[in-house]
Amino acid sequence: MANVGKVVVILIGLFVALLLIAFIVGSAINLLVPPSQALYSDKIVEDIGGDNALVATLKGCAQINRKDVSDGNFKTDLNFNLGWKNAKNISYVDTYGHKGYVIVWKDSPNNYPDISSTNQTRYISDYVSSMNGTCFLVNFPDKNAVYGIIVAGDDIECSESKLMYDILDLNRSEFTQTYSTTSYSYPSSYDSGSGHYHTVVPDRYTLSRTDPGAYYDHYEYGDNYDIDNYLESEGYD
Repeated sequence: MANVGKVVVILIGLFVALLLIAFIVGSAINLLVPPSQALYSDKIVEDIGGDNALVATLKGCAQINRKDVSDGNFKTDLNFNLGWKNAKNISYVDTYGHKGYVIVWKDSPNNYPDISSTNQTRYISDYVSSMNGTCFLVNFPDKNAVYGIIVAGDDIECSESKLMYDILDLNRSEFTQTYSTTSYSYPSSYDSGSGHYHTVVPDRYTLSRTDPGAYYDHYEYGDNYDIDNYLESEGYD
C-alpha cells in the first residue's frame, strides 16, 4: 500500500508539473506571438492617469503591445491643435482580427487652455482624420489634470458615441456628444468665434432654439430643413 501511495503522489506531482509547464509555455507564446484575433470574453482595461478618474475599457479586444511614446501633436477636425505628453500606446486586435491602438495620457491643464480656462469640467470630443481616430480630452479641476485618449487604426472605426459611452462609460446626461459624423455642436457660450471649447453643450436642435445667431454662424442654410423651417417661422432667414 505504501508503494501505491508513493506512485499516486508521484503522478499528482507530474500532473501539477505539466500544468505549470503548459501555463509557462502558453504565456511565453502569448508574449512572443501576438494573437491573430481576440475572444469575445477578452477586454483591455486602462486606468488613464492611474487615479480612477477616467477609465477606458475595450471589450472584445486583446492587447498586442504596450509601450511609452514620445510627446506628440495632432489636429482635430474642428481645428483644435492638441498634443500628448508622457503617453502610453496600447496596440490591440479585436474579434474580427482588426488591429488598432489607443494612446492615453494625463497632463497639466496649463497645456490645454481651451478646456481649462475656468474652474469647470470641460472636454473636447472630436475626430482626428490624420490618424483615422477619435479623441476625448477632459479637464477635471478637482484633479488639477487633463486626461486624454485617442482610439485609432486603419481597420478601426470608433464613433464619438462608442468612445464616450461604451469605452469610457461616461454619463450621457453629464457628457453630451459635441461632434458627430452628421452634425456639429458648439458651446452655448459662443463668443464670436473665440473660445471654442467643448463643455456640456446642447445639440444642433437645441442650439437653434437657444442661440439662433450662433447656429447660423456655423451651419449652412439647408443643412437641416426642419430646423431651417422653425427658424424662418421665428423670423430668421
